Amino acid sequence: MATTARIFGNKRVGFGQWVIYALIGIAGLFYGTPLAWLFLAGTRSGSSLDSDPPFTFGSFEQMAQSWANLASFNDFQILNWALNSLIYSVGGVTLSLIACIPAGYALATSDFPGRRVILILTLVAMITPSQSIVLPIFLEMNLIGLNNTYLGLILATGFFPFGVYLAYIHFSDSPPKGVLDSARIDGCSRYQLFTHIALPLARPIVSLVAFFSFLANWSNYYLAVVLLSDDKIYNLPVGLTALVSGSGALTNLAATGMPIKKPEVILAAILVILPVLVVFLIAQRFVRSGMLSGAEKG
Repeated sequence: MATTARIFGNKRVGFGQWVIYALIGIAGLFYGTPLAWLFLAGTRSGSSLDSDPPFTFGSFEQMAQSWANLASFNDFQILNWALNSLIYSVGGVTLSLIACIPAGYALATSDFPGRRVILILTLVAMITPSQSIVLPIFLEMNLIGLNNTYLGLILATGFFPFGVYLAYIHFSDSPPKGVLDSARIDGCSRYQLFTHIALPLARPIVSLVAFFSFLANWSNYYLAVVLLSDDKIYNLPVGLTALVSGSGALTNLAATGMPIKKPEVILAAILVILPVLVVFLIAQRFVRSGMLSGAEKG
């Protein structure tokens, strides 16, 4: 394929690589265009959204006014929802890490009765749609009196079988069995093997599990809308859904008198997705290395 190669910087890029670049470009346009529109639309007024071209930039003054309308509505309730989402996310991520990392390590390094059954059940739980277990979780939390509480939602979201599977895949190959055997001969207990050898080498997989758990907790809607009935402890997805539905901003209903229109709804959407983008950009190095964890045999 030398005749199809092209000069790309100081490297010769073949036809296959051009195809890869083209697919990446198409994917970037497909997923990036809506995001670009969203952030540009956040600077525009309602009349501009209806009449101007889609990618028109408005003004930061209009964006500030829309944010003031959104943030100050109902005694700054949206800021309380944002704080609630942070509490739920941090609590859920912490609980997921405490449960998933040791569980994955035990499944990968120990041979005990029922291990295979637990692995199969973990995979079944991982592929089960989350909507199908909302009712059982609601009944369970209702039984122990934790419905409509911070702790109830944190406990419900701490159940993260995908994290257990990721940790199992990682610890199946890392650290090498020879290292663990040598430490065991030197007198290390199972607890010391995990805390002093396996866990310090597992930062990539810990970061990956934390990222996916944060993503699931921050955007959690189905569990939250079932378990939470007090609007004071709503998270952002549930609170903003109720706010937008009540305002009629996205429908043809008559004006409700609420200062929540299309620009405020767009800013609400940005508020939900922006923390995920920031966390990913900060943790992308660890997320990338964690996704490659276990891909090579030692």
